[in-house]
Amino acid sequence: MRTTAMIGLVLATACAAHAADWETMIGADLSGWRAEGGEWTVEDGVIIGRAPRDENCWLIYEQKEFADCEIEFEWRTPVPTNGGVQFRSHWLPRMPLQKDESAETAPRQMYGYQANIETRQRLASGRIICENGRGPLAEPNMDAARTLKQRDWNKMRVVARGPKIEVYLNDAPACSIEDEQYLSGFIALQAFAFEAQDDFITVEHRNLRVRDLGREGNWRSLFDGKSLEGWKAWGEESWTVEDGAIVGRSGPKKSEGYLATIEQWKDFRVRGAFKMLGDGNFGLFYHSTITLRDDGYPVIAGVQGEVEPSWPGSTGWLYESYQRGWLVKPDKNTVAAVAMRPNRWNVIEIRSKDSHVTTWVNGIQVLDFKDDAPRLFEGGFALQLHTGGADGIMWKDLMVLE
Repeated sequence: MRTTAMIGLVLATACAAHAADWETMIGADLSGWRAEGGEWTVEDGVIIGRAPRDENCWLIYEQKEFADCEIEFEWRTPVPTNGGVQFRSHWLPRMPLQKDESAETAPRQMYGYQANIETRQRLASGRIICENGRGPLAEPNMDAARTLKQRDWNKMRVVARGPKIEVYLNDAPACSIEDEQYLSGFIALQAFAFEAQDDFITVEHRNLRVRDLGREGNWRSLFDGKSLEGWKAWGEESWTVEDGAIVGRSGPKKSEGYLATIEQWKDFRVRGAFKMLGDGNFGLFYHSTITLRDDGYPVIAGVQGEVEPSWPGSTGWLYESYQRGWLVKPDKNTVAAVAMRPNRWNVIEIRSKDSHVTTWVNGIQVLDFKDDAPRLFEGGFALQLHTGGADGIMWKDLMVLE
């Protein structure tokens, strides 16, 4: 047991060291980036963004998403203007939908956190903003604001670790917040010609790099990637391990089925990646206990983080089976309703502490719920195939933070 623990510690340390390497984000061209409006080029190691008057233009780094991370860069605006660097961000349909719009036809916009660049006024660069949400969350202090150099290169650093977000301007602490609306997402650059006097404005970035910290904390794997050890199947649906993932499919009865952990939890934080293989209804249960009726039908007492393929949909909302139903009724005209990505891998995360439950889908907070009348306080996690699960579902990267 001691040897196993030491091996785990060595591996964790090695992984942490590897995750701490800095990654350069500017290459010879814009490979790995996608422009949404404006004109974006790379010249001598500098990304140059040009935005037409009153247009909000974005350059999105598509190579990977980041959760806990550090971002460093230098920036310059030859003419005073507005821009910013987005992090833990998402390019999604504008919500709520307007009359005669669908999620497919609605214009898209950026959601997430921004470290603001604003050279038309001194007390704005370094501000933390919730883009297309709650607006400014924190203002830079005067000491940091005094370091701002108009029309010259400035340095900014963003540190996002768990709920804490810090911004430094020219190495001076500018502001910080604790917030959990967004846990992960993409990095993007902004050029916003809001109320510009000229036909175009320009924002330049250089020495842009990121340090990926993953998800910090003592996370423990619930699935070894090769067997169902530690899990128990209930019902007659099919649960197998294929290519490092748990795969649930309909069995002969095309009925209700669960794959549940043997271990139980009271307070926890759990997350898992899922990919639905088509139609069906699924879920990640917690505080669950399962019994069999005389006919072998499994009956669960538990709360599920809903997983289902519609878009906009109700993935991430909470449903208490056989008791109160929806603990929070899904609102399909919100950003949370389009957080799930159809036909792709997604991540659902649930945190429960006492009677307070928070859920996220792909790093976007779906709900933050205080249960005034909880009925279930402890139990296992369970993967659900509802009414056969139709085409099935895949799960991987199942982790718990106790």
